[in-house]
Amino acid sequence: MSNSFANLATLELVSIQYEITRSLNANADLRSLCRRYMETCIRRLSIKAAYLYIPTQMAGDLFTNTEVSHHDWGRVSMPSVTVCYPDQISAINHIFNQVLSQPATEQIETQLIEHSGTFYQLFSLSNQAIYILERNDSPLPLQVINAITPAVKDLFYACRASLQHSQVVNEVEKRKQAEQQLTYIAFHDELTGLPNRTRLINVLNQQIELCAQYDNSGALMFIDLDNFRDINDSLGHQVGDELLCQVAQRLQQICIKQEILGRFSGNAFVIVCPNQLMQQQYIDELLLHVHQCFDENYKIGNRSIDVNASIGLTYFTANSCDAYTVYMQGDLAMSKAKASTGTNSVFYQQDMEKQTRRRYLLDADMRTALAQNDFFMVAQPQVNQHGDIIGAELLIRWQHAELGFISPDEFIGIAEKSGFIIPLGEWIFEQACLCITRLQHTPLKQHIKVAINVSAKQFYQAEFIERISGLISKHKIKVSDIELELTESAMLEDIQLAVTKITALKQIGFELSIDDFGTGYSSLSYLKHLPVDKIKIDKSFVSLIDKREDSRAIVEATMLIARTFKLGLIAEGVETAAEVATLSNMGCNEFQGYYFHKPMALNDFISLLTA
Repeated sequence: MSNSFANLATLELVSIQYEITRSLNANADLRSLCRRYMETCIRRLSIKAAYLYIPTQMAGDLFTNTEVSHHDWGRVSMPSVTVCYPDQISAINHIFNQVLSQPATEQIETQLIEHSGTFYQLFSLSNQAIYILERNDSPLPLQVINAITPAVKDLFYACRASLQHSQVVNEVEKRKQAEQQLTYIAFHDELTGLPNRTRLINVLNQQIELCAQYDNSGALMFIDLDNFRDINDSLGHQVGDELLCQVAQRLQQICIKQEILGRFSGNAFVIVCPNQLMQQQYIDELLLHVHQCFDENYKIGNRSIDVNASIGLTYFTANSCDAYTVYMQGDLAMSKAKASTGTNSVFYQQDMEKQTRRRYLLDADMRTALAQNDFFMVAQPQVNQHGDIIGAELLIRWQHAELGFISPDEFIGIAEKSGFIIPLGEWIFEQACLCITRLQHTPLKQHIKVAINVSAKQFYQAEFIERISGLISKHKIKVSDIELELTESAMLEDIQLAVTKITALKQIGFELSIDDFGTGYSSLSYLKHLPVDKIKIDKSFVSLIDKREDSRAIVEATMLIARTFKLGLIAEGVETAAEVATLSNMGCNEFQGYYFHKPMALNDFISLLTA
């Protein structure tokens, strides 16, 4: 090849180098750029084919699957289909292996390989790239090789820069996607895909701020699935999860305006209604649609599940404290709806918060009150048809240091919910033992039996029998002096376990009665299995029994049950002479109530017995 030809080739390659640089600056596709470079080499240097090899670990997405060869090299070739692949030639394979093992350098190495009458001119940049020109008949002249080596080096640099840029872009994109995914996870519920509590808090705070701008108010609906724990326990968590997803789908279908639906907690959903939508008709319609979401059973596999929900509603304005306060109000209203009978939705009222604070205060103070002896026992005598005292029911009372007298109807429920009823129940049992000890040292005309109430949690406690037996032994009293009163609903929680426990208590010598009989699910089917001694007619049936036929009918049925099973019978809550007369005429001979005696201090009770 003449010098003039070499000069022309060099000029051509310099122009290619300029074109490469311009293409890179224009963000041209690297693959197209390389092929244009090779095409120019083929056209200007009279070669058959050109190949650019780059390790796949550096090239990223530059190569297709068919272009990745062995030794983890991929290539861009021109033309795409060639007579032979250089990497399949043993001599070139040796070069590949040699290049991979070389230390990093910025020098271009050149090498000529002849194989079966074909000349392969190799240009390599340490372990980063190999450029091969395939030529028939004769090799490229040395001066041409020297002339184009800088341009090949620039090609390598251009490829490396482009690939590095592509890797950076890919890395940034992956990081951006990861950040978006983390953001999504941080603000959305994994199971339902709905906004989670964190997102709902942010949304509601924004809506509270917008209330000032629009001079309006928004609304929040707090939706809690009833008895969801029972579904999980009986059918499994997988069914429970699918149910939550289906509930979310139904609720999403009714949020067709600007409402924000989210999953606030395990089985609680929230709908935030923006202030722009606030009209009473809109709230009424949306509430109706929420109720309709639970009208039809949910289909999960071959199961049909009936689900109800309790709904609390509250409004928020620019004057609302913050989102947490609004959610608390919705939760309180929902709890009120869950505890109410005959309604599934309740609007928040300010006194609900006062009641909650009071419950929290009483729950916290009960433990201190027990240690400081703020609890005390009173006795309400039980009499026969002649008015003679035959026994007494011991009742707990609480004189709060700051709030004064606290009704048992209020604090007993709190103690049961918190679990404090177990230590409190043991204290009550021990007070009964102390009362019996005093009675044993008091001259009485007849034997007096003491009755105490036993809560369901205490009764079903695994160590219940062992604990009360220990107290009996400690105070050296007779088991037969104590009568245990169990509510009907408590025994029905686990009828088989109740039978087992009552049988064990009877064997020890305890007498047992069913308190509040008739208020639960009274029936012969369960009563015939329970070895109890007495039935207490609930005061709700005794009240105005002389005037109400329905009450008389229930009491007559109860008396028939008592006679059938040879059980004792006592009426509680007796307050008038007419009630006493009516009950006596019906065959009831034992009474407890204000008409005879109000609950009194234990000292007064003992004085009454000895008077």
